[in-house]
Amino acid sequence: MNSVPLSYYESDSRQNAIDLDGLESFLTQTEEQVPPTVEETETQITLRLLDQLHQVGSLVKETTEKLAGANERLNGLSTLVAAQNKQMEILSVYQAQAARVSGLEQSLATAIAENQRLKQSFWRKIFFWIK
Repeated sequence: MNSVPLSYYESDSRQNAIDLDGLESFLTQTEEQVPPTVEETETQITLRLLDQLHQVGSLVKETTEKLAGANERLNGLSTLVAAQNKQMEILSVYQAQAARVSGLEQSLATAIAENQRLKQSFWRKIFFWIK
């Protein structure tokens, strides 16, 4: 089924007009004056195809080298991502340990302050309450 509208095939009468200026000499040439077309021989076709095959081979080799380089970079990036994932796992463990240390430091500071208060002499305690 053709999906091209009919108006596509209708042509404008202005489009049908062809300018033939400068083509008079071509139209008046006889068949003898037209140079004969040279057909390729089987050997020439084979050589042309071999040249094209060589070009395709070169492109395949170049593409293979590019793919190998890209694969090396991808492997390097995969290794880097794996290392960063391990570091992220270790980081969460370190954060938990840091929170524990912070809590222990607060407990230690409270214990030190209590110890200092208990070490005061009896007279200082009385003096502290009188003040």
